[in-house]
Amino acid sequence: MNISGTRPSGEPPFWAPGTPIMWRYGDPDRPHWGTPMTVVQDNADGLVAWLPAGTPVLKVARADGLDFRGDPSTMFTAEREQVVSTWEEYDVLRIAPTGSAWSVWAFFPAGDATFEGWYVNIEDPHVRDEDTTYSTDHVLDVWVEPDRSHGRKDEDELVLAVEQGRYTPDEAAQIANVADEVEAVIAAWGPPFSDGWDSFRPDVAWPVPHLP
Repeated sequence: MNISGTRPSGEPPFWAPGTPIMWRYGDPDRPHWGTPMTVVQDNADGLVAWLPAGTPVLKVARADGLDFRGDPSTMFTAEREQVVSTWEEYDVLRIAPTGSAWSVWAFFPAGDATFEGWYVNIEDPHVRDEDTTYSTDHVLDVWVEPDRSHGRKDEDELVLAVEQGRYTPDEAAQIANVADEVEAVIAAWGPPFSDGWDSFRPDVAWPVPHLP
């Protein structure tokens, strides 16, 4: 990610708990994914932010109105457009360890403290400006159950991404290598999985974030 005026995450100044920020995936000048969130913790080790159900978000959609997964043959080549939507069903705590090519999302049913599992999103290490953290999503993911069992998600989409020119075979192999690294952290049960975030509850005074 090369955005003018940004700096690597993990360097001061840090955001205070309760600060509203945007968490963006993709080029902000093109259709991209953008989520307003509330900072839980921000320091040299990483960024932690809260996304409650009901939050308005920016999403990427196909310009032809079709679902991306409904027509896999053009999943990575179809023209895209920016749409406003609402984050639904789950409250999510996102954790972006400094310098890591992945973030970890803890899922809770909306308004419920019951932890349902970890979603590991493979992505570029984050950079930031005054009020936004930026990354680029890399298709492949890892799901981790509360009992620590885990499996990869969207391996078929990574194959399609190569076939449709989004990635070269070497780039796809590098993405798979990141998944290997993630699975090694899971096997060792290292941070952030071991940091107690699965029992997190937000400050009740925090408002639902809004799009800037």
